[in-house]
Amino acid sequence: MSIFTNKSNKKNHRFYITLRVFIGFCAFFMLLLFERVGIIYKYPHPVINLASTDKESANKKAIGDTTCLLIVDSNNETSRADKKEFEQILKDMRIAYDIEDLAEKTEHLDDLDKYSTIVYATTDVSVMGNQLFTLIDWVADGGSMLFALPLQKTNELNVISPSIGIIESGYEYSMVDTFLPDKDFMIGGGKVYNIIDGYESSLTVGLSDKCNIYATTADGSVPIIWEKDYKKGKFVVCNFAYCQKAYRGVYAAAYSLLGDSCVYPVINASTFYLDDFPSPVPQGDGTYIERDYHMQTADFYSSVWWPDMLTLAEKHNIQYTGLIIETYEDNTSENLKPNLSTADFYYYGNMLLNRGGTLGYHGYNHQPLCGPNYTYEEDHGYKVWESFDAMRNAVDELENFSKSIFTRNEFVVYVPPSNILSAEGRYMLGHDYSDIRCIASTYFEGNDAYTQEFEVAEDGIIETPRIISGGILDDYMKFSAFSELNFHYVNSHFIHPDDLLDADRGAALGWEKLKSNLSNYMIWLDESAPDIRHVTGNSMAGAVQRYSMISCDKEEKDNKIILNFEGLNDEAYCFIRLNSGKAGEVSGGSLTNLVGNLYLLKINSEKVTIVTDHK
Repeated sequence: MSIFTNKSNKKNHRFYITLRVFIGFCAFFMLLLFERVGIIYKYPHPVINLASTDKESANKKAIGDTTCLLIVDSNNETSRADKKEFEQILKDMRIAYDIEDLAEKTEHLDDLDKYSTIVYATTDVSVMGNQLFTLIDWVADGGSMLFALPLQKTNELNVISPSIGIIESGYEYSMVDTFLPDKDFMIGGGKVYNIIDGYESSLTVGLSDKCNIYATTADGSVPIIWEKDYKKGKFVVCNFAYCQKAYRGVYAAAYSLLGDSCVYPVINASTFYLDDFPSPVPQGDGTYIERDYHMQTADFYSSVWWPDMLTLAEKHNIQYTGLIIETYEDNTSENLKPNLSTADFYYYGNMLLNRGGTLGYHGYNHQPLCGPNYTYEEDHGYKVWESFDAMRNAVDELENFSKSIFTRNEFVVYVPPSNILSAEGRYMLGHDYSDIRCIASTYFEGNDAYTQEFEVAEDGIIETPRIISGGILDDYMKFSAFSELNFHYVNSHFIHPDDLLDADRGAALGWEKLKSNLSNYMIWLDESAPDIRHVTGNSMAGAVQRYSMISCDKEEKDNKIILNFEGLNDEAYCFIRLNSGKAGEVSGGSLTNLVGNLYLLKINSEKVTIVTDHK
């Protein structure tokens, strides 16, 4: 009896072992199935849905009284070149301004009493003549004036120098190839940012000890931004000559020092894009992958690059936006073949979606939407499409292909291949494809580049430019990223999985170095802007849309800042710098201190009141 019992127990034991193995196998199989098919879509990050809007409600209009005067001089080469930048900065900050061109009107300035701030955007004060003293008197009576560009050494400057904090100055200009903002002045401050192609560009000055200095060169020898109280008013001097798109944040920060407070809308969003992902494995020089990993490109993607990218995303709370390329064939005719090899798309795409990311369109192939009449400004190795219908067929095929695989993904974002998009292709996207709500191209100009501002276009397409890219992350990119944190409070980066196939994108450096650069950038972003919202490209579109809609009218009285907003959909964000007093009780919103006296205001109501303590 006991023998049979032992045999029965052994059989039962083997059965339960087999059953557990079978259950484990089934669980593993189901997990792989869910990952591959995309059953689980998790959204652990903020989701900013697109709002219903129209052209009139999303045009960055400034409201309230016109309180700023922008003074330019079209006879001055520097002022003429920089005028557009200052106008864009004031527009994005929603500062209602008048403009005065000294080349057109030299008799007298209009009544200054209606203005609270003046931006002097030219380099020569002598052109003002006796009107210069009108400006000085206006500041003495309580105005705030920004000298926005390095000033020329003239007799007239010598006369007003003590008023603006200069006790000595020279005719030679000082080298400025670094920028060191005070840690309590700008986001990411306390660190040195290098300037490419730096030159002798800033006025050589010695300042009064009554000046507050906010930025210098790395060695502290050249003051770049300072302020000086003058009787009832204030002067701010921006001794910085690089008035270009990559440095807008410097000028916005300088302007924000004017007055008792400064409030302006920001985006508050950070996005990382993966161009050409998912896509077929591209052809290219795999020399450096073979050198470092002794494997083929496809194996490198699956076992090294993608696991590393997922680790970075997990560590830095990032959700990627992948941009699909269906095929790398360069067919630009009207007859296009669908890609029937979809296994890698299912695998990589659903893994990205299951980690909170999203997918957008990049192209049927990697040929930009440029029709037969388009001429490339430089040879990128691209062709043109043989007809408008051929371009449309390409987008149709990409849509059908993508939606057949990722049935639950909302395809909102389009990214032009190599950031190239013709006017004809742009028109087609805006008028023929209602699902495409957002184009994410590039912030900076370049040959054939579709260059963008953060805005909503007239056809309703939301423009969400990418600012930096890749793993090289040179000094220009680092300064651009720093600047945009301080201007729009935004981060936007893109990288290609095939960077290791292109020497121009750092292939020779190797993936470990590129990954280290990318990791260091993400660490810098976490440390500089720990409160920024990490979102997908879809949500970036929603954030830019709300930023474009919102405008603010500010009133200061009885130790209160009263903000009345127009264009508020649900919630939006502003920067507020309190140059006088400290923030107290807030109604209609909430404040988060970023650095020093700079706050992020979350707006929940059309009226926000901030009590300030001026003790």
